[in-house]
Amino acid sequence: MQRLEFIEIDIEYCSLNYGVLPCGAKGSSPCFNTKSTCQARTSFKAQSVTLRFAVGASYLHAAGVEITAPCVEDISYSAGEVSIGENLGRRASLSVTMSDFLWSDTGLGFDKYHAQREYDPYSQGTFWGKFSARQRYLRGRPMRWIQGQVGQPFDAMEVRHFIVDNFNGPTLDGRFSITGKDILKLADDDRVKVPIASRGYLLSDINATQTTFTIGPSGAGNLEYPASGHINIGGKEICTFTRSGDVFTVERGVEGSVNVTHKSQDRVQTCQVYDGIDPADIIQDLLVSFAKIPTEYIPIADWRAETATFLRRRYFRILAEPMGVSKAISELIQQAGLMVWWDENTKLIRLKVIRAIDTDARVYDDMSTLKGSFKQTEKPDSRLSQVMTYYGKRSPLERDTEPTSYHSLQMDVNLEEESNYGGDIIRTLHASWIPAFGRPVAQRINEILLGRFVNPPREFQFSTFRGVNTIPPMSGDGYLISSRALQSASGASELVPVQVTKVTPKAEGFDVSALEMRFIDFSEEDLNDRTITIDGDVYNFNWRQAYNRLYPPPKATDDIVCIVNEGANVGSQIFGRAAFIVGDWPSDIKLRLYIRGRIQGRGGNGGDGAGNDGHATHGQDGGAAFYTRRPVIIEKSNQVWGGGGGGGSGTWKYGGGGGGGQGFTAGLGGSGAGDSFSATREQYGQAQYGGHDGNRGGGAGEAGWNGKGDSWSKGGAAGAAIDGVSFLTFTSGQGDLRGPRIN
Repeated sequence: MQRLEFIEIDIEYCSLNYGVLPCGAKGSSPCFNTKSTCQARTSFKAQSVTLRFAVGASYLHAAGVEITAPCVEDISYSAGEVSIGENLGRRASLSVTMSDFLWSDTGLGFDKYHAQREYDPYSQGTFWGKFSARQRYLRGRPMRWIQGQVGQPFDAMEVRHFIVDNFNGPTLDGRFSITGKDILKLADDDRVKVPIASRGYLLSDINATQTTFTIGPSGAGNLEYPASGHINIGGKEICTFTRSGDVFTVERGVEGSVNVTHKSQDRVQTCQVYDGIDPADIIQDLLVSFAKIPTEYIPIADWRAETATFLRRRYFRILAEPMGVSKAISELIQQAGLMVWWDENTKLIRLKVIRAIDTDARVYDDMSTLKGSFKQTEKPDSRLSQVMTYYGKRSPLERDTEPTSYHSLQMDVNLEEESNYGGDIIRTLHASWIPAFGRPVAQRINEILLGRFVNPPREFQFSTFRGVNTIPPMSGDGYLISSRALQSASGASELVPVQVTKVTPKAEGFDVSALEMRFIDFSEEDLNDRTITIDGDVYNFNWRQAYNRLYPPPKATDDIVCIVNEGANVGSQIFGRAAFIVGDWPSDIKLRLYIRGRIQGRGGNGGDGAGNDGHATHGQDGGAAFYTRRPVIIEKSNQVWGGGGGGGSGTWKYGGGGGGGQGFTAGLGGSGAGDSFSATREQYGQAQYGGHDGNRGGGAGEAGWNGKGDSWSKGGAAGAAIDGVSFLTFTSGQGDLRGPRIN
């Protein structure tokens, strides 16, 4: 076999002619039509020119293609490795050594003006010496390794795609080396961060309630910040903002953070927000917007089809501090159960959801592998018996790796295999991409891990033949393997599903590494699960908003369920806003709600007492517990309580401020002549004036008492248990409803 090997490099070359408009350069010595020699960079108009170098051979002319030079001395290749559900894997690497030579500097991509020079290009300098001076910005340019044989059409030869990572030389002994990596190298943590670091800072101190401020340096607002979004002030507080120039208007203490004071010079960092986004779109945005990988390498339609078929989940995260893009993607890969890798054969980044290998996948057996090449290795250290996934991060500013940073924990255990193996092996995930209420999402990734690793998978190596009509194995693809060494308990031949993690091309064939992929195949019921579980105390819950952060847009066939678990309380911290809001849904969607805990409106504040000035204020109305304008089936109803109205206040003769109304967030007692106090959670408001029976705040779903005196005020109205009762269907009784039921 007469083997052929080529290295191609695409360089940037200016298509303009020196000094001829639109080229803006002027001078007596023309450039070399490259960026590093350009004298008018704003005029540079790039075109791509391919240089092709070959491994020298006496039969090279039979290849039938034009080459720049047969100068390739050595090609060293390290195969990339696909990571299954862990990270972006290991980058492939191609190192090429080429000899230096004299060159006439003619042809496309070289010196257009060689005839005008005052020197002989052939006798002055060398090819690689001139190249390295002219092509300083080669990093990131396309590079290809092409392998074939005489008689094979050039466009049918095997091609592997890379980008230039670095080059060196020429050396004194006439050697030039160039290294290529796969394109995901552009996402390495030491090269790119998300979000991009912001230079802005506070020009003056701000207190905990201030809602406007100005940043420096002057002009940074328009240069570095969007018109609206999220910011992180000093690493202590998340705010939403709108902006006019350098002046920011903010809503303070959002997304679980707390309003605090800030000092002049505290940094103002933009946040990157992914709110209920398909992981295919998150990864595409991270690679394109931040790593600057061209969209042509990302088959986003294929990615979306993959996640829509085999995942059907959405993810949420606010990146409040710059972090490596590779790290951000790797954490999402772990928490969504994905594989993402560079396919150097197809020149595409591929994405696949971890799942069972198809039963009709291609089979590699003793007839299709090189004799004696099959090996298997047990990997007992990869076994798992328990998976603990923390999810629902309290605030974007909390540490990702601390259990206390998360609201919830999903733990799954295979007790039978734990007993069989005689011990437990625990893996802990800190799922910063899985938002609150995402128990089904956390449970699914636990089951994926237990399904793969409760019995440790084996690693296999084998080699295949190379041929003109042979389809080579592909990294990331699934296959079935058979060998005399693979037997069932009865001794019968066993067909084992595997995922290929690495393929190394050789002259005679391909060396293949693969991992066993026995797997729990998820049912349609699991993939279509649209349940949201509230298992702890939350405030101002919006069902649709929570759904959108976890699942794709609802369809009429979806079974959409929300469960308020026993012991969980849904309350309100905001005046005028219900504790539980159903939200806006399409008209054909069926919603089912199980209330095993409590939904309770906010208590109204008590009125302020008049004291000696003779003017008292009314108690505040209690807040609604449940609000809907969409039909909901209540499968189980336990406690739905409206907030108690705040007590009316009195005058100097009869007492001070009114008591706060009852609520999961209770109303505050009003100020006045009596001792000031705040009603505490689950307590009735009390009179401000000791022993007096007026001014009391209302109980759950009750109005506050009127105040007494010469200038008394009214108690606040009872908060509604349900606002939208005509939209509800109760299948097992209404339970404990306290407060009005209105529409």
